[in-house]
Amino acid sequence: MTELTNMTKPAINALLATPLSASKLKKTSKDELVALFDAMPATDALNAEIRDARADEPTPPKSKAEPKARKPRVLDDRVMIEPGKPEDVKATKAGSKRHLMAEALATGATIEELIELLGWNKDTVSSALRTDMGALGLGVERKAGKYHLLLPKGVKRVPSHDADTNRAAALVAACK
Repeated sequence: MTELTNMTKPAINALLATPLSASKLKKTSKDELVALFDAMPATDALNAEIRDARADEPTPPKSKAEPKARKPRVLDDRVMIEPGKPEDVKATKAGSKRHLMAEALATGATIEELIELLGWNKDTVSSALRTDMGALGLGVERKAGKYHLLLPKGVKRVPSHDADTNRAAALVAACK
């Protein structure tokens, strides 16, 4: 058995048949603890030796199971914004982020694809689906995780203009 004089007070206390409480242990000297251990019956001392031997063998740390990943939330298919009237549709500047978003939505795009295309964060893209597309008079629908552009009746493509054309001419061209 390990030499008791080389052990700490908490280690000796752990070997006792009935360990002392923390407050009693603090008030008891190391010599008194050794005397308590020596006064134990032989069977208790044997149990203490077994406990001491087990204490010397390091127990392998229990590995924590990794938490299971939650299932991704499935969003229902729905129309997020109804398209406006054909006369309320506004043209976007060709090459602008609004125009890029509208073109991507025309073919169907996920939020992640829009984030990559536009360089915006998720919150900005989600907000732009409602605000920017709604401001242009276009609608947005979510189907199977992809977002699709809804055009008003009579509008065949996303109206856009470049620096040389005005918005009115772009709207007329979009309806042809």
